[in-house]
Amino acid sequence: MRLKVKMITMITVALFVANILAMATAPVKATDPDQIFKIDIIAKGIDQDISGATTFIKGKIEFDKVTGEPLGDVNFHVKIYDESHEKIYSMKGKLKDGAVMFLPYWYCNVRQVYWTNLWLIMGEGEIKTTDTILTIDYRGLTITLPNTGGKYIPSTIMMLVNPTGEYVGGVDELGGWAFAGIPGFGGVTILTKYFER
Repeated sequence: MRLKVKMITMITVALFVANILAMATAPVKATDPDQIFKIDIIAKGIDQDISGATTFIKGKIEFDKVTGEPLGDVNFHVKIYDESHEKIYSMKGKLKDGAVMFLPYWYCNVRQVYWTNLWLIMGEGEIKTTDTILTIDYRGLTITLPNTGGKYIPSTIMMLVNPTGEYVGGVDELGGWAFAGIPGFGGVTILTKYFER
């Protein structure tokens, strides 16, 4: 069973990355000096995909004022609670100077919509989890969550941000959102701050 779950997770991750690469434009540049030079992002609240969880995400995209090349930083923290509101699992992740891409649209097979105008930050960072073996239902799959034994270990970190919650044909009633995590698992919650300057 675990081998089957691992195979499904690997296939899901491969499709996710292939989808991003197919839809992504080349890395964004701020060609006009009057354009944005920095984006601040915060999302926090009840997780939209993980039952009994809260998610906190903080991100930053900075564009070099000379070259226009963007770099992104991400910090996130997903906490899962049991029925008595006791915390039973926690994952923290951090990424510095990740690659940044702008996605004009991206298909979400969970909500079956094409989200529009997203920022993607991705790179090699670190995660740390509680020393707990926990299996949960996540986006239609039964997965065993990573266990780093309470220590930071290297991992691919990714973050998707939809500033307005727009998708082809409508707008999400909760508005903008952000996702942050590792391939195969992460938290998604409502955007509480999105500021371009």
